[in-house]
Amino acid sequence: MIFCILANATIVPLLVRFLYDPNSRKYGSYETRNLMHLKPDAELRVLACVHTPDNVPAMVYLLDLSCPTKESPNVVYVLHLIELRGRNSPVFIAHHNQETSTATSSFFENIIPFYEYEGNNWDSVTVNAFTTITPLKLMHDDICTMALDKQTSFIILPFHRKWSIDGSLEEENNVVKNLNCNILDQAPCSIGIMIDRGRIQKSMKPSSSSSFSIGMLFLGGNDDREALMLAKRMARDPRVKLTVIHLIAYQDCKNVVYWDTVLDIEMLKDVKQNNGVLGNGCDIKYVEEVSNCGAQTIKLIRSIANGYDLMIVGRRYGVES
Repeated sequence: MIFCILANATIVPLLVRFLYDPNSRKYGSYETRNLMHLKPDAELRVLACVHTPDNVPAMVYLLDLSCPTKESPNVVYVLHLIELRGRNSPVFIAHHNQETSTATSSFFENIIPFYEYEGNNWDSVTVNAFTTITPLKLMHDDICTMALDKQTSFIILPFHRKWSIDGSLEEENNVVKNLNCNILDQAPCSIGIMIDRGRIQKSMKPSSSSSFSIGMLFLGGNDDREALMLAKRMARDPRVKLTVIHLIAYQDCKNVVYWDTVLDIEMLKDVKQNNGVLGNGCDIKYVEEVSNCGAQTIKLIRSIANGYDLMIVGRRYGVES
């Protein structure tokens, strides 16, 4: 009898802890809220996560290129992430535009540029700013919960590496890397990791007279289809010239058709035809490249990497995500 009680007291809690994942249950019913299920003319809800002021310029540029309009607006939720040190209680702050006159230096550098972006697009962009001060081990849950509460379709995260203007690696942050991995595992919507190679400076502002060349590397699969949906949305901006590079493996040319291939073909149909399905004035170029091996693929990617202002790629290929 005593043995059974001890077994129940030790083994059962361990089994429950191993088998039960509250986060997967919490976000399970929200799987279809992503870029793939977002109608082309629907409101785009974005959660932009910021650690430092260095993250801000590239994010504002990306949001500006997502082509917000009065009919298809952007609702941006900016979340300033601050690590909680010591034994203080976590804090969550909702900011308002009225606070800008008394803002701290940290708030000014991290949040104000997003309000300026809203002011430049007053009829098509709404910005709501928040700060979370929480332990690192809980930060991913704050981000996923906010995405769930605000019904966002897209989360933008800063990459864990930072480059200088000359292209050399300046910093690598393993804390941010682990945070991003946790969010990728649990997020209830699409995720984009913003890799800034140091070319966009704080003083630079998006301009209506500028032109932007965007390259989208399409290998196929669910993640690449989501990336293509984002690229299509950006292509509606008259400033944008989009090139879709469809990289085809040599063995895929042998008339082997999988379900994923069928979905890829359907997604690429309007890009190939460029028949106005994406809207008037779109500047889209479609290119097919056949690769025989991994070395040739790497060579191709390196040859095009610096030819565009922005490159969009899916996170992985051939893996269910």
